[in-house]
Amino acid sequence: MIRQLFDDGETRDRESAIRELAKELGYERAGSRIHETLDNALRTAARRSVIANTADGLALNGRRIEDYERDFLKDQFLASLEGRVWKEREDAIRDFARWLGFRRTGPVIDEMARSIINGLIREGRAESQGSLIRRTG
Repeated sequence: MIRQLFDDGETRDRESAIRELAKELGYERAGSRIHETLDNALRTAARRSVIANTADGLALNGRRIEDYERDFLKDQFLASLEGRVWKEREDAIRDFARWLGFRRTGPVIDEMARSIINGLIREGRAESQGSLIRRTG
């Protein structure tokens, strides 16, 4: 929802973003618990570079997956994997897209993620076994 909120290209201060997110989630106001939860979600989105802290406030960092640097995407793909647990490639790709705040995994994201997986395997940062993948130790 954060990516969708900022997709209009507008810069928002943190409080406005929290109020708008609360409204999108169906809350009339952002009480302390809701405020804290949404503030944490904004911080997580900033750590994952979904949004950026600019001098003017919070703004969408990249509208499309192609807007991100490849090395950054590799790191984020590994971060989206749960430890060293084997995961179906399709599930890992979908989870990666959600990790970056994308609602759907379209052909561009799918192709980019598959390329990233192959690069990570070549670098020895991930391994595969049939349709399963996991990060290496």
